[in-house]
Amino acid sequence: MEKSIEEIIYEETEQRLKEMSSPDYEFPTKADKADVIGIIAAVGISLVLIVLCMTGVIL
Repeated sequence: MEKSIEEIIYEETEQRLKEMSSPDYEFPTKADKADVIGIIAAVGISLVLIVLCMTGVIL
């Protein structure tokens, strides 16, 4: 019998919370200035490409 998506989500969440609560778990570093610049650049490029597609420059 297949598990429902809800059961799979609950099991995965429980497993990840257990892993994160272990004393030897290392949390990822916080986003720094370079990360923020990269995110803003990616969003800006995406917006430019969307506008170019909408105006018919890119097909």
